[in-house]
Amino acid sequence: MKRVVRRPRPAHVEPLVRTAGRHSFPSSHATSAAAAAVAFTALGRRRARVLWPLAAAMCVSRLVVGVHYPSDVAAGAALGIVTARMGAGWMRGAVRG
Repeated sequence: MKRVVRRPRPAHVEPLVRTAGRHSFPSSHATSAAAAAVAFTALGRRRARVLWPLAAAMCVSRLVVGVHYPSDVAAGAALGIVTARMGAGWMRGAVRG
């Protein structure tokens, strides 16, 4: 998706970390963190609730270090949540099937 949208990273702040690419939309870190939290929750893992604050912290960290706009993080988290929910639904159907 980053190659399609091609939104440049924020230029108004000096980033605190290096990035592998120059495009920012959506945040891959936010996508992965949100997807992991949803997936582990959907799997019924006992301590999955611990992942939600960690996922939120990952999302906030992308803003703090200056490598994403808020909309990059929000879109990444939404993409991760939707993808993981779809995957969980597919897995439930495959198990029953």
